[in-house]
Amino acid sequence: MPFIMNIIAVLLVSSFPISYSFTTTSRSKELLRPNKLVSSPAARTGDANSFVSGRNVPEANPPDESLARAIEISKIMSSQILSPLVISLLKEGLPQSWDSFWSRENGEFSNAQRVALAVEELGPTYVKFCQALASRPDVIPKSLASALEILQDDMQPFDNETAKQIIKDELRNKMNPEVLDAFLMSLGSETVGAASIGQVYKGFLPRYGDVAIKVKRRGIRELVERDAQLLKGIATWLESIPGLPIEGKKSNRLIATELVNAVEEFFSRIFEELDYRNEAANCKEFSRLYPSNGNGPSVVVPEIVDNLCTDNILVMEWLEGTKLTDVDSEDQCSVNENLSVISIGIECTISQLLETGRLHADPHGGNLLKIKRPEGNHLGYLDFGILSTVPEQVRDALVCAVAYLVFDRDVEAVASLFGELQLLSPETLEDESERAALTAELEAVLDQALVYREIEGDPSTKIPILKFDKLLDALTRLVPRFKFKLPPYFINNARALSTLEGIARSLDPSFNVFQILYPFALTKLMTNPTNSPFVEKTLQDLIRDPLSRRIDSKKVTRLLKDSALITGFQQRKVIYDILKTRGGRKFLLQLGREKVKSPYAESTSLFKSNFLRL
Repeated sequence: MPFIMNIIAVLLVSSFPISYSFTTTSRSKELLRPNKLVSSPAARTGDANSFVSGRNVPEANPPDESLARAIEISKIMSSQILSPLVISLLKEGLPQSWDSFWSRENGEFSNAQRVALAVEELGPTYVKFCQALASRPDVIPKSLASALEILQDDMQPFDNETAKQIIKDELRNKMNPEVLDAFLMSLGSETVGAASIGQVYKGFLPRYGDVAIKVKRRGIRELVERDAQLLKGIATWLESIPGLPIEGKKSNRLIATELVNAVEEFFSRIFEELDYRNEAANCKEFSRLYPSNGNGPSVVVPEIVDNLCTDNILVMEWLEGTKLTDVDSEDQCSVNENLSVISIGIECTISQLLETGRLHADPHGGNLLKIKRPEGNHLGYLDFGILSTVPEQVRDALVCAVAYLVFDRDVEAVASLFGELQLLSPETLEDESERAALTAELEAVLDQALVYREIEGDPSTKIPILKFDKLLDALTRLVPRFKFKLPPYFINNARALSTLEGIARSLDPSFNVFQILYPFALTKLMTNPTNSPFVEKTLQDLIRDPLSRRIDSKKVTRLLKDSALITGFQQRKVIYDILKTRGGRKFLLQLGREKVKSPYAESTSLFKSNFLRL
């Protein structure tokens, strides 16, 4: 996606006449407040009753509308981003660092603030890109990430009276006039949050208590539709560029990636977020993953007030908490508290990714809360516009890929899983030369993006640290080379994990998501709850000698030891947890049949009677 965005940006600013006038508009002076940025004028016009019920990109707008939108975007980018930044460089010269460049004052605002201002004016399509970047100060300069944070939930709200009128119109047939008037009075005059699609108020309902009311911005669908058609047109043009002839091979296109499909998928997710009825259903589905009386992680999901939700407003339980990014870095106690809650978030995301197959796909800093209750700290989820589905085959393949990477560092085996991961077509993987080229490219990518370090207590096991900025840079070169597909799970899951890891690293630079991901993968590898042939093959590859194909006791010992070391559990507990699952019992039976001698033989015999009975 960064590759697509870079191309789009270049095309937009180079394809149309641009006037490089460096001015601070009266509109910016009037509406830009400290820590607040203006909203798109296009987002404040249109029909309040417009909404999206489907998930497909709409039919094409007339060409003149797409052209008008392209010119509008190019003017915003040239006048509010390119021109001021170029003048900043000419006036003050090259900076010592990118961080100092973005924090450099440029008129009334810093360079970073000007970018955030322009992105907000461009509308929700571009805000969505930058919301994720705001949580990655390790990928973009910290000063720029800080300025972009305002796009998560602190954008310029639209007119308060207009919002209340929308609420009144939507609820007039659901409440008697006295109750409705009292409810509107309880909203107050200020929003508690505003983002690209809607804004939120806190209100009070009799016999229910405090609630959050989300109100959709007017005309937002029409603006997104115009962006969708414009970017789809650009993607279509890019796909039509012929490739360079290669000896012995036919090259049809310069860019092999299905850009049009990627653009359509991206916008289908935005249209999902525009559908408040869909969001209400998502919230209820997500809450079933974390029942309040369950023994799972400490997660709180707001209750939906179903009878008050409409196409344009969403009413739910009010959650009282603080953002995970709101912490004093000097207060180590608060930092540790937030890190523990973020760890819950990452564990939940990995569990959703590898176990349940239903994933909250937009966990940026504005959608996650630390909720303090007498029994301890909880993670509060907000904003359920997108729930991503991860197919079972993909979940199993991800487990295998992580195991191969960490345990064996077998890049060729990882490349062979790209079909199961739905990233490459079978034709590409069956082409020996393409497969070899992919393996070579992956090795180069992983050499840059993964740094292996020993885990405490065992120099034989090394957990990789992911350098996300290096990965993005490498993928921009890798994706166009092969016929990569970008399925929904890939984009949404990568964004979810990336965002959470970015928040964690802002508090603790040594945080490593693989430290949490690897135990999940090992457990699923040894228990194989779905009876996946891919998982079974991976396990056999990891515990057997590659030549004799006999079980290697050293590999088995290391596999079990890794689980104990990384999770912090005793070795006996690891074995017991394995024995509690059918796949785990099958795994240990196999070891027993082949009479493997290892330090775990005694532990295995201790559980033998239970294991056979189960």
